[in-house]
Amino acid sequence: MGLFDFQNNSNSSLKTLVDKCIELEPKGNSSELQNYLFQLYSQFNKPGAGKKIISYPEKDNLALCFAFMLHYDWIHDSDIREVWAEDGFYCIMEYIDHQPYGRQGQSEAMAILFTLLCVGRDSLKPKVQDVLNKSRMLGTPVFHTDDYTIGANNVIDQISLMAASGIRDLGQTAIPILAKIIGRYNGASFFESTIKRNDLLKYDPMDVVAKARFIRNIIGSILNDM
Repeated sequence: MGLFDFQNNSNSSLKTLVDKCIELEPKGNSSELQNYLFQLYSQFNKPGAGKKIISYPEKDNLALCFAFMLHYDWIHDSDIREVWAEDGFYCIMEYIDHQPYGRQGQSEAMAILFTLLCVGRDSLKPKVQDVLNKSRMLGTPVFHTDDYTIGANNVIDQISLMAASGIRDLGQTAIPILAKIIGRYNGASFFESTIKRNDLLKYDPMDVVAKARFIRNIIGSILNDM
């Protein structure tokens, strides 16, 4: 089945499409997965789509689907990739703040955040830089002086280290999970460049969380207006 050979079924619920993408991705059939990812993307490429994302209950799975869109990209449009990265970041940060499963659930969510950053780091940069530029003009205290000086890379590196560190609560399975994510989603250079930055340790983890939430809230306000 070719990428656009399917009949786009308007009766397919978001949950049906999300669940199908989650089911298909580990099986390695990228063509079939891309078909369902396209159907899912089409649900969000219309007026009112932002509120659909905000109201979708299983935001961890939806965040993974946005990561899959970035990884199995069939459109190769930088503007669309930025939207996928932003929407995925919003979803997983919302899930991290509201998931009910304690430290185990938090670590699993951090694994999704790390996956999203492996495949969408560059696509997230423009939004983070835009947030930094406006925050600097308004004197927003959430960001560090270094964030304004170095730019989006500095903030994303902090969030990346937070995500990688958060996976550790998975215990003995943490290293294999991290290695699997890095290998499957081409994250080696991204991970190495992040952990080599010893200066990242100077940032208070709670401050990093506050920065991630602030960016999430900006994206959420945009989605709410769509």
